Amino acid sequence: MNGKIRFLISYICDNQPNTMEISCESDSLSVEEAEKYIRQAHTSKNAAINDIRVVGLHRPNNPAVHPGHYQQPEG
Repeated sequence: MNGKIRFLISYICDNQPNTMEISCESDSLSVEEAEKYIRQAHTSKNAAINDIRVVGLHRPNNPAVHPGHYQQPEG
């Protein structure tokens, strides 16, 4: 597959739900790899991070669609 693949990472950090979207060359992203991205984003080395979930976003990014809002499928 050509280009970068987007992934949505959901996790709990210090009892607060968080999400982040990243792009990488690989077509898969393990929980361990996702945790590295999370740790880079949080400055506290003692942050309690758990419940990491990774979802591949294989459709192109549509700036007209706001994340978290239900959208009818296009087409």
